[in-house]
Amino acid sequence: MNSKPACRRGIVIAITLCLALFSGKAAQAQETTNSTLVLPKSPAAAAYVLGRLSNQELISAPRGEFVYAALLQRRGLERKYRVEAIEGLAKIHNSDSLTELLKNLALLDKKGTNYESVIRDISPILFQTKTESLTAQREALLNLAQSAQLSISRQIAFAGIITADKSGDAIWTATASNPEQLSDLILSIDLIRDVAVRAGFYSKLEPLLQVPDTNGVQLAAIATIPSIPGHEEQTFQTLSALLLAGTERDAAVAAIQKIPNKFWSVSKAQGLTESLVSYLQNVPVEKRSSTDTIRAFQLAMDLAKMLPADQAASFIKTLHSLGVTVFEVRTVKEQMLYDKSLLVAEAGKPLTIVLINVDSMPHNLVVVAPGTAEEVGTAAEKMQPIPDAQGRLYIPDSKSVLKATALVDPGQEGRLSFNAPKKTGDYQFVCTFPGHWRRMVGTLAVVTNVEEYIASHSAVVPPKSTEWNMTNFSGELAMVDAGRDLHRGMDIFNKLTCITCHKIGPAGADYGPELTDVFHRYHDNALEVLQQILDPSLVIADRYRVYDLELKDGDELSGMIVKEDAETMTLQTGPTSNLIRTLKKVDIKQQTRRPTSLMPAGLLNSLSKEEIFDLLAFLKSGGGPGGHEHHHE
Repeated sequence: MNSKPACRRGIVIAITLCLALFSGKAAQAQETTNSTLVLPKSPAAAAYVLGRLSNQELISAPRGEFVYAALLQRRGLERKYRVEAIEGLAKIHNSDSLTELLKNLALLDKKGTNYESVIRDISPILFQTKTESLTAQREALLNLAQSAQLSISRQIAFAGIITADKSGDAIWTATASNPEQLSDLILSIDLIRDVAVRAGFYSKLEPLLQVPDTNGVQLAAIATIPSIPGHEEQTFQTLSALLLAGTERDAAVAAIQKIPNKFWSVSKAQGLTESLVSYLQNVPVEKRSSTDTIRAFQLAMDLAKMLPADQAASFIKTLHSLGVTVFEVRTVKEQMLYDKSLLVAEAGKPLTIVLINVDSMPHNLVVVAPGTAEEVGTAAEKMQPIPDAQGRLYIPDSKSVLKATALVDPGQEGRLSFNAPKKTGDYQFVCTFPGHWRRMVGTLAVVTNVEEYIASHSAVVPPKSTEWNMTNFSGELAMVDAGRDLHRGMDIFNKLTCITCHKIGPAGADYGPELTDVFHRYHDNALEVLQQILDPSLVIADRYRVYDLELKDGDELSGMIVKEDAETMTLQTGPTSNLIRTLKKVDIKQQTRRPTSLMPAGLLNSLSKEEIFDLLAFLKSGGGPGGHEHHHE
């Protein structure tokens, strides 16, 4: 008689008994936190038992090596449980967190593509590690980069090496002769946090854009080069040529959409739109819902809106007859803005809005009833940071809220798919993260005829934007005292959301510096006051420094320190009093001072000089009604 089947049956019976014994306790896991879970000694058998638990049951399970391993690998868990698991395993194995992280990255990599989401989720933990720790593990990172079976694993490893080296030169030289490794290395550049290190790759990537290959190097270069700062206009021109040539159209379309619209060339808009429309007309109907086709539709629509109204209407009518209504809305990095202020949809018809967050802070997109953005935004500011039933933060329980994404973390996307309201009108979309709603707001126009609406509205013309600098105002700041429109200055102060963070006179919030006496502090020097607005990171008082904190439970917070003693730190994470939080210092794993101001750059780019002078005059008045006013047309 063969004993192996009997042995297998015995294992199955043992596992079944473990499950039966544990099932009653699992049902009470939240209420009886000190329940004892007896697991088989075999790692495979224990993994099987734990695999049968729900996420909440696993979270509630008594901690041990097998439970930590399961927490680290389970999909759909918050990052804090993964951090806890890594630290727990490090204690059990008498090692360190980075060693355990790299070991488990390798294990997850072997499990295949189904675990890519978990790998992406734990990768930020690696980039929060101190540089010297990464340097000590450079050999392990290099081994992962060369042996991992998933591209995302190799990218994370390469980004870790570059972060450790503070340069890409050495690893670029080492991989240049291996196209497959070079492709992963190029794609890893997006993961690097240091902007200066990323900038050093431009001269390496730009020549690769025009070199077709079969190993993915050109496609990787196309996808990555928009993340290199300082070359946006040149990159747009190069990618436009690829799009027009049709050789790598899909990749070029996706890459162009990563470049802020202000760097797009108006002179190229018509030719690019014609090329995209011609291409889309030949896409079979059944393929028009693919990601690449939707991106091409969106880019064609955005380019068409740069054209004169009659040309725009003609192109948009053609596009509207071809595809599903999909809008891609991107955040503008460090400016607290959406890249689109107007979306136009047909009443009652299905549409999708994709929010792509390229900023360094979380944002959401909430569709609200006409004229209710202020009502909803104000209500959100008063909310505690407690998730609703759908796991969303800062979404008021209001009939004015029609649809809403969850908060979208930096580098992530959120999606809303729904039927446009049957009733026409100017609905709004807004970010309800406290303090953002005054600036991050746009119009969702629901109309009966999209083409006619766009043809009759000047909003299809991109708003004028000027990159103001101090030389633009040389010798002109005496205009601040030349009799200004203080009412308009106050309106601009509100429109730019300065009032959300700053107090002036009796109005505003006590979050940023008090501005009532700002001119007095700068000895009535309008030039110095203007310089602080144009370059908000030039001088940052310690009280208004932003710190990024990583807590031991895996949570991450950013804010200004309002009080600190030997044991606690009080952090304000937003402009309202309910966003003040006191932490125990023993719960803080890492604290990093942010080099830039929380105040967005480019704040005045949408204003004319006259409007800037009126704003400065309002600041000089201290927010009061005095002063000789003169209205400027």
